[in-house]
Amino acid sequence: MENDRPNLPHPNVSTEDVRPNLFRPHVSTEDVRPNLFRPRSTWLRHVEVKRQMTDYSSPRYYEIAFDMNRKQEVDFLTHCFRRFAKRPVKTVIDIACGTGPHLIRLGRRGYQMSGLDLSRENIDFLRKRAAEEGLDVHLHVGDMTRFTLPHPVDAAICMQDSQGHLLTNEAILAHLRCVVRAVKKGGLYVFDRYMCSSWTDPARRWSWTRRRGRATVRATFEALKDLNPVSQTFFEDMELEAHENGQRKVYRQRHASRMVFPQELRALVELAGGFELVEWFYGFKPHLKLDRAHQPLLMVVVLRKR
Repeated sequence: MENDRPNLPHPNVSTEDVRPNLFRPHVSTEDVRPNLFRPRSTWLRHVEVKRQMTDYSSPRYYEIAFDMNRKQEVDFLTHCFRRFAKRPVKTVIDIACGTGPHLIRLGRRGYQMSGLDLSRENIDFLRKRAAEEGLDVHLHVGDMTRFTLPHPVDAAICMQDSQGHLLTNEAILAHLRCVVRAVKKGGLYVFDRYMCSSWTDPARRWSWTRRRGRATVRATFEALKDLNPVSQTFFEDMELEAHENGQRKVYRQRHASRMVFPQELRALVELAGGFELVEWFYGFKPHLKLDRAHQPLLMVVVLRKR
């Protein structure tokens, strides 16, 4: 049976970080600057033992907590580029890139990477991270429903259900039409969407701990809470508890998300125009075809520009 949440570790797992990597936050349709998505970090409240701060973000703790399962996902992305594109894929835009787990890894493999994100903090963090690795990347602050690239690219990606914060059909259509304009003919758009296998009690909860240097971060994530079966919206709650240099900091957030089902997505793609749906999967392995799934909890979609 498929895992409940593909990008999260098993509940109560403690893992030791072996390489500094990155985390992708989620998307919002609110346009707070010319950027493309609101990251989780900008929704968080920063709490110390006797003091509170608002509007604080800490991409580094997200990087520590959420660097997992990315190699398999990037292997799958490169497979899709080779298998389904009708043009060589050299340039790639990571939409809602966050702190860039996929952008960095694809850059290491020689792809010319660009990234868009609604959070200037995440973009600044990612720019520094890319410079440390010697990667020449193009990063932009922009809204995923209203952006234009200086030059079209061979492929686009949008990972970790970052489309989930597009809460209406109109927002999804606006986003798809932006991506159509951004991708060259024969190029791809690959993205993932979470699904639930039950309407009766779909909520899920995970906890895990990761360490790097002197920092220990315990993460708790709850998804599919208060699910509305008509609007297909629900809430996700997250808490990060960070211990470092004798200090304890807690970051909490709640945000709304939207679920889209396979045939609904197919209709939205057709309505947006410009893309054809060439394949979809229920995991990050080529043999996991969605049409063969029994209780899929993930939908990975490959679109190609007509």
